[in-house]
Amino acid sequence: MTLTRTLLSATTLLTFPPLVAEASERRVFVDVGTVSALHDRGEQIGREVLEFGAGVEMDVQEATVYGAFYRLLPFGGEQEAFDDEADYTLGVAWEGRGYSADASVNLLTFPGEDAESSVELAGAVTLDVPLVPTLIGFYDVDIEDRGLGLSAGPEWDAGSWSLYAIGRAGFVHPGDGSAHRSYGGVELGATRPVSNFIELGLFARADVADEDAFARRIERGSVTSFTTSGIAAGVSFSLTH
Repeated sequence: MTLTRTLLSATTLLTFPPLVAEASERRVFVDVGTVSALHDRGEQIGREVLEFGAGVEMDVQEATVYGAFYRLLPFGGEQEAFDDEADYTLGVAWEGRGYSADASVNLLTFPGEDAESSVELAGAVTLDVPLVPTLIGFYDVDIEDRGLGLSAGPEWDAGSWSLYAIGRAGFVHPGDGSAHRSYGGVELGATRPVSNFIELGLFARADVADEDAFARRIERGSVTSFTTSGIAAGVSFSLTH
């Protein structure tokens, strides 16, 4: 899976160890990845992007409290068409009978860009049933963007690799009065451990939306033509210790 603005809180539900450790135990997680195009909530927010995320989490009674930092850096000849981004997250994750959940507060910033910083609230619930469906919602308290997304899919082992397929669907209501956006997509990926603490990930995905939200042509640092669909592929390394 790629890193996105909601990755660190969403993957808490899937990758953190069971919430039963002593409160004094702390764990560090780091993710580094690069993608040919970055898709998030039915729109393209980057092409040729380097992503970095890092954080620390600690078990407190029956919950996991965590803080994280995320950096998005477009590179290549078309980097001026997209914004740099740096996000800061505080969140908590917990488990119940048949489900796990996560809630976070995210400060979204855009270093060197005209876009203003904003605070986003995000929450997710994952059900412990076949295909592991996850419902994620968000609301930006400053610009009033809001939306819901649903993802689900199988995962299976193939030797030392873990393979997965994910289907996504959702909608976004922008707070600026622009057109609402519905979207869907499919992602295929594979992960495998390369050491006791490091995991390699590969993925390819295709996304569609009912609005022109993906770059078709970029000229002189600006997107001059849009389309309703996009494809992307990437690689990532994840460390947990």
